[in-house]
Amino acid sequence: MKNRPRSDDLSAVMIVNPNAFPGTLETMPPTNGLSILSTEELERGDRIFAPACKVCVASETELDRLIPRLQGQRPSVIATLKEKYAFRQLLSAAYPDLEFRRLKLEHLPKEVLSADRRYVLKPLRGCFGTGVRIVTADTDLAGIVADVQREMSRVNPSLSEIVLTHQDFLIETFIEGEEYAIDMFYDSGGQPVITGIYHHPMPRNDAYLHMLYYSSRSVFEKLYEPAMRFFAFLNLLLGVSRFPIHGEFRLAHGQLVPIELNPLRFGGMGLGNLGYYAFGLNAYQCLIDEEQPDWARIWRDRSDSAYGFFIAYNGARTNLITHEPDWTSLRRLFSEILLEVPFDYRVQPAFGILYVAEKTARVFDLLDTEFDDYFVPVHSA
Repeated sequence: MKNRPRSDDLSAVMIVNPNAFPGTLETMPPTNGLSILSTEELERGDRIFAPACKVCVASETELDRLIPRLQGQRPSVIATLKEKYAFRQLLSAAYPDLEFRRLKLEHLPKEVLSADRRYVLKPLRGCFGTGVRIVTADTDLAGIVADVQREMSRVNPSLSEIVLTHQDFLIETFIEGEEYAIDMFYDSGGQPVITGIYHHPMPRNDAYLHMLYYSSRSVFEKLYEPAMRFFAFLNLLLGVSRFPIHGEFRLAHGQLVPIELNPLRFGGMGLGNLGYYAFGLNAYQCLIDEEQPDWARIWRDRSDSAYGFFIAYNGARTNLITHEPDWTSLRRLFSEILLEVPFDYRVQPAFGILYVAEKTARVFDLLDTEFDDYFVPVHSA
């Protein structure tokens, strides 16, 4: 593990779970002042992180071990953001048309749903999209309960209720519109700093849900100012500093509406490193140095470029015992590959990630990718 800290007096630290989905460390750019701690190292020691220490995580799986070691207000803020009902209550005045309520999963069939609306069912605290379902008044709600219970029985038993609730759920109005993700942090003065904005268009095959995120000048021009206003407003309610967030949003009728905000998550799976390989922006260094990126300069000569974070999933119908990834064929999909990072497809749900550069008009062609077509028999020529 690189950058292994030896002192409790840390200015910036990332907590990583070696058993979580890879990508973050494998793509991390050289960063001055950032220490890396594994969850195992965290558990073996007695480290306490002072309010001045900038702490981030690669995924939600680290929060369970980390929260008891955070001083100051961060544990209570994390609890508010992670508990989806509390989060919706916090923002209810800003989004009065958003219907939401909490319930026990087993009580879902008794819910009365409006006939003219779609709803999202999700665990009160969740991760990786586990247990999330879209329902309507015509949905077989008893069948949904059984289906979610089966999924919950298969998830990692080491995930505590702090990370994933099995019985407590939220049901809320489905937020229409295109989906976006934003990486940001609040600096020591509580001011928002955005280090990445990404459009997350939906792939043709739902099995590859997170296949593509991309950033472009047009995405920034559409989202940057609304995002800065949202995060400035949010901190009037939270009052935090030195606090990273990965946010997921939809742009609904011109309004930026949060789906969820993941506290302390910064650059998970390597998405936040896209800017480094695209145009040299190190988001971690921005966090440490509290530097506002010069987005006008970055996009000035890149008006027709799109930079993508592409997850190469295992084929949904592929037999992974008899077949292996065909990287040679996959590479032909892209105009320019900035970086590729292979994974062990036999133990991961994907065989790698790639950072790519495309013309903006062509980036949507990638959504038609069917990964079954990019596996070949093992040992084939």
